[in-house]
Amino acid sequence: MLEFGKQYAEQVVTNAKALGQALHERGIGAIAENKEFTESHQIVVDVSKYGLGGDMERALESANIILNRQLIPGDIQAGRHYQNPGGLRIGTPEVTRLGMKKNEMAEIAKFIKRIVVKKEDPKKVKQDVADFRKSFQDVHYCFKSTKKAYEYIKLR
Repeated sequence: MLEFGKQYAEQVVTNAKALGQALHERGIGAIAENKEFTESHQIVVDVSKYGLGGDMERALESANIILNRQLIPGDIQAGRHYQNPGGLRIGTPEVTRLGMKKNEMAEIAKFIKRIVVKKEDPKKVKQDVADFRKSFQDVHYCFKSTKKAYEYIKLR
């Protein structure tokens, strides 16, 4: 963290803002537009006009897009349950760690739109996500290693 922490943290927030903007431009209502969608590592989006957050969470996970459902303002009054609320919470630390930047946030937003808005089959999107992800196999914001991201090291 002493060596890479500041640069990594700044890029995580930059990516979160860019992802919020990209989703907003694609009709997925990212909350806190007045704060450029976030001031941290995550954004919250309102998907209630397309369905429910728990359902979307499962569909997106089937496409290898990992995020989680999130209560949003108005959910309780609308009768939505916390297990299937109107929102999603999306974080950017992991994709940033893999070297993704603003341009990739737009690509991620496109994948999310295909499932949330267009209701595409997650299995079809999953292959496109896997192909996209092939370009991001190295861990960034750390000292160089001969190991790839997610390659496990046997200790003994």
